[in-house]
This record gives sequence, C-alpha cells and structure tokens, in this order.
Amino acid sequence: MTDTNTKDEIQIDDEEAFEHEVHLALIRQVPIGLIFARILVVSGMSFAAAGGIFFAIGAIWLPALACAGVTVLFLFLMFFIERGAESHSHARS
Repeated sequence: MTDTNTKDEIQIDDEEAFEHEVHLALIRQVPIGLIFARILVVSGMSFAAAGGIFFAIGAIWLPALACAGVTVLFLFLMFFIERGAESHSHARS
C-alpha cells in the first residue's frame, strides 16, 4: 500500500469507541415497565382520539368532548412518562 491509501482511512480512538459502546448499552437497557407504559399510553390516546372524531362527526357533542379530554389526559401522561424515563436514564449514567 501507499501512503495515500492510509490517509483516507478513518481512525477511531479507544475513547470514542468506549463512549459509543456506553451509549448503545444505555439505549438497550430500557425497563420493561416503561415499554408497557408507552404502549398503553399511545394506544389509549389513539383510541380516545378516534372516538372523539367518531362522535364529533356524528354530532354527539358530550361524548366527543369527553374523548377529547381523555386524549389530552393521555398526552400529559405521555410527557410525564417520558420525563420520568429521561430522569431515570440520567440517574443511571
């Protein structure tokens, strides 16, 4: 090989490789309860929003408003769960 071929290669030092492995390990270690909470909140929010749209199209206003309120409640729960997951991941690192 010539010197021109070695200049084009990307060099990664050990510290960068270790940081990359640490980040991958943090991504992989998500608690199972958090996964179930995310699934339940997103599913509940989608069903509540779909119900609200269904009732609003049918001009049934009280159930439509109730479903809209439940959708907003699930939205706040999603932010609360994600904030808790973020603080949990920072506490572990």
